[in-house]
Amino acid sequence: MNFNNLSRHIRLIVRGELLMLQAKLAFAMKRSAFVGFALLFAGLGLVFINMGLFAWLSPLWGPVWTPAGLGLINLALAGLALAIAAIVKPGPDMALAEEIRNMAAESIETEVRSAPLMGGGSMAGLVLPAITTIIGAMAKRHKDKS
Repeated sequence: MNFNNLSRHIRLIVRGELLMLQAKLAFAMKRSAFVGFALLFAGLGLVFINMGLFAWLSPLWGPVWTPAGLGLINLALAGLALAIAAIVKPGPDMALAEEIRNMAAESIETEVRSAPLMGGGSMAGLVLPAITTIIGAMAKRHKDKS
């Protein structure tokens, strides 16, 4: 087993993790900005629509049911906006970063299995589970954060 290749693969895994974090951050910032602008404009629009509807519905529904009905309509529209924000999916950057990480992990596993370590295959039986555990812990940590 060549330790230069092993260190290169580990650097690729770390780079893949960093790319994934950058992609997640960029996605979160982009989505937050669009949600913020949408909520700002929707809020302004709803204020004017509510003013018009309140003036129109007050004679029909009365002074109690007009604000209650408009409030329920506004809550339904807010729920719809949040549902749309929840279904937005990350872009191809995330898939690329995960692919790099998985490729590097597979390369490390292949290299450890194929080359005897320090003259015998018994060390490969110890190193491979350790590396697999470390990579799995890194992946689990990132899944928990998402």
